[in-house]
Amino acid sequence: MRILLTLVTLFLARVSFAQMSEIRGVMKNGTQKDISLFNVVDGKPEFMANTQLGEDGSFGFLFTPPNEGFYAVGYTKLEKGSLFPLYMKKGDKAELAIDKRWMQFVGKQTPENTILSSWTNLTQDLKVKSLYFIEPPLSTFKDFFPELTKVAAETDAFRKTIKTKNENFNRLMTSLTYFDLDYYALHFLRTPRKEHPKKEDYVPYYNSIVVGNKFKNDDVLSSLFGELLLNEYADYAEGRQTNIDERLKLFSTDKQKGIYTLFKMVPQIQSYPQYEGLVKSFGQYFTSPDLKKRVDELGAKLYITTAGGKAVDFTFSDQNGKMVSLSDFKGKVVLMDVWATWCAPCKKEIPYLKKLEEELHGKDVVFISISTDEQKDKDKWLKMVDDMKLTGVQLYAGGFANKVTDFYKIETIPRFIVIDREGKLVSPNSARPSDPKLKALLEAELAKTK
Repeated sequence: MRILLTLVTLFLARVSFAQMSEIRGVMKNGTQKDISLFNVVDGKPEFMANTQLGEDGSFGFLFTPPNEGFYAVGYTKLEKGSLFPLYMKKGDKAELAIDKRWMQFVGKQTPENTILSSWTNLTQDLKVKSLYFIEPPLSTFKDFFPELTKVAAETDAFRKTIKTKNENFNRLMTSLTYFDLDYYALHFLRTPRKEHPKKEDYVPYYNSIVVGNKFKNDDVLSSLFGELLLNEYADYAEGRQTNIDERLKLFSTDKQKGIYTLFKMVPQIQSYPQYEGLVKSFGQYFTSPDLKKRVDELGAKLYITTAGGKAVDFTFSDQNGKMVSLSDFKGKVVLMDVWATWCAPCKKEIPYLKKLEEELHGKDVVFISISTDEQKDKDKWLKMVDDMKLTGVQLYAGGFANKVTDFYKIETIPRFIVIDREGKLVSPNSARPSDPKLKALLEAELAKTK
């Protein structure tokens, strides 16, 4: 199998090839044309590089790890279950095979990835049942709970096998066994299923999740799902308690508190004054270099995307293949809807959006809906536009990663954005059509003198 290795690191003249690490693999039975490499930073994947798959599905990355620890390869931005972890340090080599949602290490591995391979094999079915709920296997608690109980019972014995000469790995890997099981158990409860358990259906494992000083150090942030686990643990431990100050007491370090605060608060921060309030209230937790960088970038972006700033122009194709730009509608008020066919909350807003269009028919307002469906779902989008007789300007952005989602830092949808006649932002994150406030906002904007 010929593999074209993608060089991730730059300035190769300064880098010893002996220090470079190599990941080779093959993707079987998939429709993807590319694959990406990620580092794990602060408990979430951080993009490093992307490469096209060979005709036989082969791929390769040659890079110098910025740090020893967990990395991941994968192919979908939204579905973190499609990311597959490896442990890499300088000079390591790893080979793997990916078959849709399953991954297998192939051939001789480092001592670290030999252990990680065993853990992957032990937990892979549990991971799939927990993280995938939109498409088959559509697991319910009736098959997930027995699998969770089975894996949990085998994990103590597995932990005794973590005996490499690398003490750093031994510690992180042991911690990972707890974090993974907790995350799969908690995430399962949050996802829509055909059947949902009652509290009395929960298996005993759930009684072991909430403990004092749960995250006594920041090892949780070395795991692929670390950031998400902090959030889901706080929700599970505190229930309906929404006071963020009370939830922060669950965490042991400022870094954990900072990451949790950003995860919970950033989606609500839509203006520069709100950003200033965030820093004033929680700035003490944003002192690490990575967190400080994230906060500074958020502030810079909000400074130009707060109401009154210029909306980003874009050009996407409509359902007939015609290219359409935001600038085509200068002189009109614009309501922009960022959505996807797989997004239940997005589809829930469609009837309200249609009604709003009817009520404002003949007014100087344009309704633009931008689909973020991936290429594999483009036909599904076209069918929904036709079947549901969607009106307004229907555009296809080619995937979730696009100029609009990047500029407005959109991580959750639907997202509704109001733009004035001059192409300036009225609201970068407005109320939804189901909320009367949106109609009032549009009418107020339309009432302004041209």
